[in-house]
Amino acid sequence: MRGQKASFEELAGYCGFDSLPEGLSVFYEAYPGSSEPYFIDRGFLAEVFSRFSLPQKERDLILNGVSAVEKDEKLLYFSQFLVWDMCSARNRCDVDNYQSLTPACLPEYGTLYSFLLLLACVRPAMELLRKRGVPEEAYRDIPYQPMKRQLEKLVRTGEQTVGDFPWDMNFYTCAIYLFDRFLFIPCPFGEDFTMYRNQNSRKVSALWRAGETFRRDGQLDGVNNVFDKTGKFASRWEESEETITANRVNPVGFVEKEPVTLLKKDWAPVLQKGDILLAVHVPSGPGYTPERLKNSMELALAFYDRYFPELPVRGFWSESWLYDPRLSLILDPQKSNIVRVQRQFYLYPIPEGDGMLRYEVFGGWKADPEKVPLITSLQKAAAAYMKSGRRFHTTSMIVLREDVAKMPEMPYITPEDLTRFAGIADSHLKAEE
Repeated sequence: MRGQKASFEELAGYCGFDSLPEGLSVFYEAYPGSSEPYFIDRGFLAEVFSRFSLPQKERDLILNGVSAVEKDEKLLYFSQFLVWDMCSARNRCDVDNYQSLTPACLPEYGTLYSFLLLLACVRPAMELLRKRGVPEEAYRDIPYQPMKRQLEKLVRTGEQTVGDFPWDMNFYTCAIYLFDRFLFIPCPFGEDFTMYRNQNSRKVSALWRAGETFRRDGQLDGVNNVFDKTGKFASRWEESEETITANRVNPVGFVEKEPVTLLKKDWAPVLQKGDILLAVHVPSGPGYTPERLKNSMELALAFYDRYFPELPVRGFWSESWLYDPRLSLILDPQKSNIVRVQRQFYLYPIPEGDGMLRYEVFGGWKADPEKVPLITSLQKAAAAYMKSGRRFHTTSMIVLREDVAKMPEMPYITPEDLTRFAGIADSHLKAEE
């Protein structure tokens, strides 16, 4: 914009976006403006059109939408700010703050705008990485994965909206990286427990903060809408100058009812809320093994240490249906890669129930295993388990960076932990029989 920089409130009000991230105005104050007169470089668009052999109708739609943004001086300025901010948001480790955006001031192309905004991020994001010295092969193909799906959908159905904006944004801003078998992106640790390491034995123990309610099986009370009326317990935390007494998170993925006491002189905190981790995402396909996971993690640590040294990466985090230790009750622990991988983690319970497993195994977030064809051995075993009234749970994991080298020898889980899990799993149901 020519002249004095307009205020955030003025531009946001003019554009009339249906949703903007909280706190965005703070970053707007630091925005230096753009010297470019365009929203998206036409040379880049020509490359995209050619790469995907886009029909003329869809080419014209995108070009007209971009031109409409550029003809509105205020919308163009604010859009360039959004691109600038989105390309740096992941370096701040913001988590899913952005959602699809529809500007009221652009009625003809409002539903297309989110896709255009993502396209506009690609070249600036790559330029930032080039200035960091990141090798081009690490990011050059990243944005084209969701872009291919989006353009195919546009041609096939005419649908212009972006289905999962925050997830796709990771790719268009070149913020997520594939190392060997797994994808990685920085994130802040946000759970209500602290992990400690014994300075002599090097053993790790996680202690849950006070005030959370768990069922007698160590899962959060109410997960899967299942409550424990008589056996539930609340986590406690009592701290003195010398000790901490709290409920231990068993690394097989449940919270123990009886508190433990740690001596502060022997145990040092190694992971607390706000620390930086690398979120792990699991693409579909073969190679889901502890060995490939270890190699991927080692490559990721080396990459971030070299090219993003300002991020003090403490380790890795993820959540998935694949991490549910109940799968070890229906699969062969010696042969199943699902079980072999999850036993490399420090697992812990989260509020999500079995929706992800239903989706991945039975084809729908609310799929009834009794009403779908059971073809694979996993489908049959999971259906039999659920038919008895038992439920699965999406589970989260942590791997601290010092423990990656110990894989695939189960850095955290002991035989005693597995025995305790076998005795406590579904105990809230057994108590009601």
